[in-house]
Amino acid sequence: MSKYTYLFIGLVLVVAAISASFFDTKQTTSTHAQTIKQALGAVSPRPEFSLPDLHGQQRNIKEWDGKYIVLNFWATWCTPCRKEIPEFIELQNQYRSSNLQFIGVAIDDKVSVDQFAMEMGMNYPNLIADIHGIELAKQYGNLLGALPYSVIIDPQGNIIDRQIGLLSGAKILAKTGLTLD
Repeated sequence: MSKYTYLFIGLVLVVAAISASFFDTKQTTSTHAQTIKQALGAVSPRPEFSLPDLHGQQRNIKEWDGKYIVLNFWATWCTPCRKEIPEFIELQNQYRSSNLQFIGVAIDDKVSVDQFAMEMGMNYPNLIADIHGIELAKQYGNLLGALPYSVIIDPQGNIIDRQIGLLSGAKILAKTGLTLD
C-alpha cells in the first residue's frame, strides 16, 4: 500500500473515533442532564444519616422529624456559604417557634467550624462531615458537588426543594409557607 493509502485510512479512523466520541459524549451528557433535572425537581424522602456536632455528640437527622428543615452543606472557605449564613441565623431566630430548623453540614474540620460558628454567633446545629460530606450531599441530590448546597425538608421527611448556590430567606418562606407567630 502507498503512503497515501495509509494516510487516508488513518484519517478515516480518526474521524470515526471523533464521531464515536462525540456521539457517546452527547448521549452521556444528555443522560446526565436528565438525571440532574430529575434530582433537582423531584420530591423525595430524605436519606438518613448521623454525624458529630461541634461537641462531638452524634446527631441523627431524625431528631428533627416533624419540623421544616433547611439542611445546608457549607464550608468555612466557601465565600458564598459565608454570605448566606447571617440570613440563616436571623431566620432561625425569627422562625424557631414556627417549626423551622436550620442544620449545617460542614465540609470542613471541627476546629475551623467551631471558630467560625463562634465568630458568627451561629444559633443552629452544625454537624462535622469533613470531606465525606460531599458524598452525603450527593445522596441529597447535589450531583455537581457544589457549595453551598441546601435542601428544604418538610415535616414528613420529604425533600421539597434543592438549591445549588445561595438560598434566600424568601425562597425558604415560600417553600415552607411559614409565617411569624
